[in-house]
Amino acid sequence: MTMNKEEILQFAKDLNSDPDPNNIRKNDDGSLYIPISITQTLLDEIFLGQWNFIVTETNYGRRWARGTGYMEVTHPLTGQVIKRSGDAGILLTGNVRTDSPRLEAMILLSCAKKFGRVFGRDLNRTKDDAPLPIIKLDKKDPTSEEKRMEILIEECNDKEELMSYRLLVPKSLTKKYESKLKKLSE
Repeated sequence: MTMNKEEILQFAKDLNSDPDPNNIRKNDDGSLYIPISITQTLLDEIFLGQWNFIVTETNYGRRWARGTGYMEVTHPLTGQVIKRSGDAGILLTGNVRTDSPRLEAMILLSCAKKFGRVFGRDLNRTKDDAPLPIIKLDKKDPTSEEKRMEILIEECNDKEELMSYRLLVPKSLTKKYESKLKKLSE
C-alpha cells in the first residue's frame, strides 16, 4: 500500500473537521448529537465499510442500563486497525424492543466520537469542560432519607435486591422491611 504523507495528514484533518451542520440534532435538554443512522453512514463512507462494533458488557438496574463496547476501524490509507472504546447509560422505558437497541446505539456513538470531531466529539464540549459546581452539603434530613428508603422497600419486587438494603434500613422501617421480605420469600 503506497502511503502519501500529505494524504494521511489530510485524512486526519478531515476526521477532525467540524461536523456537517445538517447532521446535527438537538435533544430536549439542549445538548447536541448526531443520529445513529448518520453516524453509521459516515463510518461506512470514511472507513469504506471497514469497521466493526462490539458491545462487551451490559448491566441493568430497575430503571437504568449501562454498557461498554469497542469499535475497530481500518485506516483507509495505511491499513492500520484502530480501536476505540466507549460506554453509555440510559434510563429504561420498559420496552425491551427499543431499550436494548437504544443502549447499543448510545455505546456505538460514544465509540465513534473518539475517532474525530466529524462524528460529534466536540458538540457539547463547552458543557463537558465546564468546571464542576461546588456543592455545599447540609445536614441530612433524616425524614427524606427514611422516605427514600420507604419508597425503595415498597417498590422492590426482587428478594435479592431487597436484601441488599438490609444494612441501610433505619429502625423506624424495620417492620416494613421484614414484612416485604417475608412477602417476597413466599
